[in-house]
Amino acid sequence: MQVYQKTGYKRFFRWVCRGAEQEKCHDLLSSEGFDFAPVPEVPGAWVEENGPFGLGASLAGYFGFLYIQDLSSMLPPILLAPGPGQAVLDMCAAPGGKSVQLAEMTGEGGLVIANEPSRDRLGTLRANLERLNAANVVTTNYAGQAFPQGPVFDCILVDAPCSGWGTVGKNPAVTRVWKKENLHTLIEVQRKLLEKAYKMLAPGGRLVYSTCTTNEEENQNQVHWILKRTSLAGSPRAQHMQSELGLPGLESTAPGMLVMKGDESGSQSFFMAALEKPGKRAWTQENDKVNAPSSWHKLMPEGFDLPEPLEKIGLYGFSGKVFFVPDKALPYVHQGLRIKGMFAGSLKKNSFVPNPRMRIFLKGSSTMGYQVRDVQEVRALVSGQSRFFDASTRNGLVEFYWQGLPLGWLKHKKSRVFWSDK
Repeated sequence: MQVYQKTGYKRFFRWVCRGAEQEKCHDLLSSEGFDFAPVPEVPGAWVEENGPFGLGASLAGYFGFLYIQDLSSMLPPILLAPGPGQAVLDMCAAPGGKSVQLAEMTGEGGLVIANEPSRDRLGTLRANLERLNAANVVTTNYAGQAFPQGPVFDCILVDAPCSGWGTVGKNPAVTRVWKKENLHTLIEVQRKLLEKAYKMLAPGGRLVYSTCTTNEEENQNQVHWILKRTSLAGSPRAQHMQSELGLPGLESTAPGMLVMKGDESGSQSFFMAALEKPGKRAWTQENDKVNAPSSWHKLMPEGFDLPEPLEKIGLYGFSGKVFFVPDKALPYVHQGLRIKGMFAGSLKKNSFVPNPRMRIFLKGSSTMGYQVRDVQEVRALVSGQSRFFDASTRNGLVEFYWQGLPLGWLKHKKSRVFWSDK
């Protein structure tokens, strides 16, 4: 059912769950009264058809099994198309939807560096990464145009700050906030981001520039500007993607460039350009395996085995806190990049206490822990209620499942369990 072709904005989302978990995640969302359908043209995209309350307030959303994301916003990562094991830089990453999408493409052996210049937005980005259990993403906090020189990347996404005119359907005030005569500062920032991205892109690498505006000065004109000043060339990937998807409203405007017309797709308007750097990469991150800095403390928490696909991601302790850091990030650390991995938990008396949201440590087949069948029971715990449960714990925590679906870790105190993600 292609309901997204109707007029008006739709609520789109992506599932963020693995294999056999997906069916149970669908059941979790359905059990709260939501109706939803896939968008067949866009891999991983779904649309909400009906719901009793906001999709973001659903249990599936709360526990990070889905991410609400406009359909147009899903397209730049698909256009960038990083391969398994590659290193990707997302230069303007908050709130994190595209970073997680890219992380799924690169796989657990890959790396996404999610850079966010704003300290306020950086907090939102990190909270989303935790909720979504994106263990192969690390964050940085640099102005994109001042990102440290030296590291190079297989793929770079420049989802640039822009006037946002493409969102006018759901945010009519945007054209009053960003008038054409006030755009010179934005245009200058966009050019600096493109220049920096070009310098950090490995030979043979791909760069995607995207905005959510319809203003050609911020879109096509910026691409022509960088093409004239560098060796970049438009990638045939853009036209191939348009042909492959056959998505209503997605059109090619020039080699390497695509526009998404929001009024034809039920989403916001968007611009994308795929650019490639000539040459063949002589150096790869895989061939440059290094150890963690000597000051880092690597952990092997007893009783908390990571799933086998995550064997290329380490756990490191810093001042009583524990973070995931992919092996592929270590060469960048040695090059001077200041990174922060996803918060995995804490150390208390030298024992590892996982972040309550880290369902990544749980196995759905487990018969241990607190097992719930009724969504209202899950809702009651999330709302602050406690339940009697007298059983062994792992450092004061109890595994939490809904019909075998791992949700996280309940806290245990005086024979009671309760939910707190603090």
